[in-house]
This record gives sequence, structure tokens and C-alpha cells, in this order.
Amino acid sequence: MQEIYVGLDIGSNTTKVAIAEERLGSEMVLLGIGEARSEGVIRGNIVNSDKAQKAVVAALTDAEKMADIEVKEAFIAVGGDRLRTFASRGITAIPKDKDVISSTDVAEVLQASRAIVIPPEAAIVDSVVREFVVDGQGGISDPVGMNGIRMEADVGLLMVPRSVLQNLDRTAERAGIIPDGQAAGIHGEGLATLTPDEAEIGVALIDIGCGTTEIGIFSRGTLVWAYSFGYAGESVTKDLTVGLSLPFDSAEQLKLDFGCALEKSVEDNEMISIPGIGGRAARSVERKFLAQIMEPRLEEILILCKDSISEAGLSNKLSAGVVISGGTSLTRDIVRLAEKVFEMPVRTGAPSLAGDVSDLARSPQFSAVIGAVLCASDRRHRIELMEDKKGLFAKLRKWFVKRI
Repeated sequence: MQEIYVGLDIGSNTTKVAIAEERLGSEMVLLGIGEARSEGVIRGNIVNSDKAQKAVVAALTDAEKMADIEVKEAFIAVGGDRLRTFASRGITAIPKDKDVISSTDVAEVLQASRAIVIPPEAAIVDSVVREFVVDGQGGISDPVGMNGIRMEADVGLLMVPRSVLQNLDRTAERAGIIPDGQAAGIHGEGLATLTPDEAEIGVALIDIGCGTTEIGIFSRGTLVWAYSFGYAGESVTKDLTVGLSLPFDSAEQLKLDFGCALEKSVEDNEMISIPGIGGRAARSVERKFLAQIMEPRLEEILILCKDSISEAGLSNKLSAGVVISGGTSLTRDIVRLAEKVFEMPVRTGAPSLAGDVSDLARSPQFSAVIGAVLCASDRRHRIELMEDKKGLFAKLRKWFVKRI
């Protein structure tokens, strides 16, 4: 049976909508994508719902037109500058009259992991299971069907301010979309950009967007830690506005057209034209001057990422190195700069769904919205798997009862 999934990413710079179809064989095909300039969003947080709503409507209209589908529901990617991970542990006892651990037992231990005291202003947006432990044996990814009397779940709870989730839901609803679920944007980006081997042996995924930088550490095939801060591509552009005495939009365009993350990569005496302000004539500056402004700021952002990972005690989990995504990852030579900072292999990550859509949709800045689509699909398959297992164990239990 074919299923339609819709992702929504309300970012600081642009709002994106992706519509995809999951066909037989679990092939995900992108049918349509829409993008609109975001307004009323600062560092991933909605500060003006009316303006944010207009951007959602504009992006949604373009995506629906391309896909020739009317959208009613969407899965929302959650970002912002206040994403934090809290470790929790759930414990449950397996009844003695049970032969094996069931999906119901797993649901109970996961529910127990959420039974922690959190600040009233905070909300759990996502949760990731790092491992299950059965009778002291750790490293278990799926305990269903195993024998045991005590089960524990080591869980990472991803939290944001409650108001962030409420504003996202309200904005989507006002745009005519029913929120079908939410997940941390960096979680979905891992599904969209990482290879199974990278996620298994350990990798850092860093999304450097416009207003926020988000970090996710993946190990044993799952997200184990996430963090974000409000310092990203927009900060680089603001430095250029000061250094070049330009309006923000002009500085942003120069950054996109001529920017570079390494000063030494730019040839001496290469000149670029800078537009004049207030009717003044255009002027010329060395392209190297842009890199002289950009490199220190980008290096600072990357060092903040490295320090955050170190403070979390996860530096030794990066056997596969670092993957950079988000719009700022398109900056020339940022991979080389990141390799210098992290002293390990670095690559750029981007989604690669099939479908007759613009190549732009396969660019790093679309990782979060494609990730939201994949999160929606992943959630549905997990629910179906749990239901199938419940049905299987119910049938087995009846068979054993009859035999007795």
C-alpha cells in the first residue's frame, strides 16, 4: 500500500514543505517541495505567528502544486537554539508467568523512562533509546522475544521549551495543516544524510543553518545526544555587514556568491564588486577580505561544536568523523576548515531521495524537511512492527495454552 508523508520545517531563513510517497518495497519518492522566505522566526523560534503562517502557506502551496496533492497533515521538524538532551533510565520487572519479553513490556519500560520531573516550561519533543539492558546484559537494541526478569532502557530525552512546540503547532494549524507529530530536526537529518555504517560506528552530525547550529551524536545506529545554540550563518553575515558597510541582504548575497571559509584558499588580488548604498557608485574589494572576516567566525562556531561534544563526554564516539549539513555547509572550503578544527575526516551531508524534483531539494539546506518525512515513515513502521509483534505473541500464547 502506498503512503503519503509530509514534512514541515519552519526555519530562521526559509520555511520548507516536502511531500513524499512511500511505495511498495519501502522506496521513498519525493513528489513535491516548496520553499518560502521565513519572517517572524528568530533563531528557530517563532516570534510572530502571523508572518510565520504566511511563509508556511506559501511553501505549502508550491509543494502541493508540484505534487498535485492536497495536504491535510504534516510531521514537523523541531529546532531552535534551546534543544537539550537529558539522560533517563526506565526499569520494569517482567512477570514470572511470562515466557518472553513482549512489546507491551517494552512500551512500559519506555513509559517509565519518561516519568521524570521536568521544569513546567519544558516539554519532551523526542526520545531515543540508546540501549536496553536485560538482567544486566547491555547493548540490546530489540529485547522483544528474549527471556528475562528485569529490563532497563537507557533513554535520551530531547527537550525544548513548551512554548516552542505550541507555537509550531498553532502556526501549522492556522495555515490549514494538522500536526501529525514532531521530532527533533537533527534526528530526522540523521535518517536523511548519514550512511548506516556512520550511524553504527559513531559520527557527529552538525547542522549549521541560518540562526542556529544543531549537533547530533549517532552511535549504534541511533541518535544518542543532541544540542543546539543560536550562533550560525546569520552571525557570519552580520560580520560582513559591519566589515563591508553593507545592508544585510547584500552581505548575504556576497557571502553566497564569493564567500570562503579559508583565507589561504583565495588568490591574492582577486577583486569583486560591492554594490553602493543610497545611490553611491559600486566599489571593489579583494575577495580575500571576505574570507578574512568569515574564517574566524566559522572557526568559532566549529570550535563551539567541538567543545560541546567534549563536555558531553562523547569525543571518543566519533569513529566515522563529522558530517556537516544545513545551508552554511555549502560555504566553500568549510569541510577543510572543519577537518582542521576536529582533526578527523569531515564530509558534507545532503538528502538523496528519488523523484523528479529540483536538484535544489537534494541540497544540505533541505536535510531537516526531508528528515521530517523520514521520521514520519519511521514512526509508522515502528507502530506497525509493535502491533505485529503483539499479534504474534497473542497467537503463540493461545497455541501454548491449547497444548497445555
